[in-house]
Amino acid sequence: MEIRKVSYDEVFETFQLLKPDIIDKYATYYGAIIKDELVGVVSYVEHETSIYLCHAFVKEEFRSSGIYKLLWNYRESKIYGTEKIVYAHCNVDSLKYFINNGYNIEKALFKVVKNK
Repeated sequence: MEIRKVSYDEVFETFQLLKPDIIDKYATYYGAIIKDELVGVVSYVEHETSIYLCHAFVKEEFRSSGIYKLLWNYRESKIYGTEKIVYAHCNVDSLKYFINNGYNIEKALFKVVKNK
């Protein structure tokens, strides 16, 4: 497995149908590649005074193998030492990673979706 910076186009091509809510032209992406297949990504958007940790996703068939944790750690290494405020929105499954890595809960949010 290789973890490296991946382009918007690579993320779009791989995840546009599977997980379209992670597609963001302004994000910096890092991906896990196994046998030339992009199997997971993490991303962030850097602003003037802050960094927003946008997305983290691993394809279902590759979960429970430590890829999420490796991607998390890789992204953290890329923003380590920043003076900017780092923030994110997360779900119940990823909350433990944030708490265990020094993040605090500022307020609870809910993801709502309006279906057609």
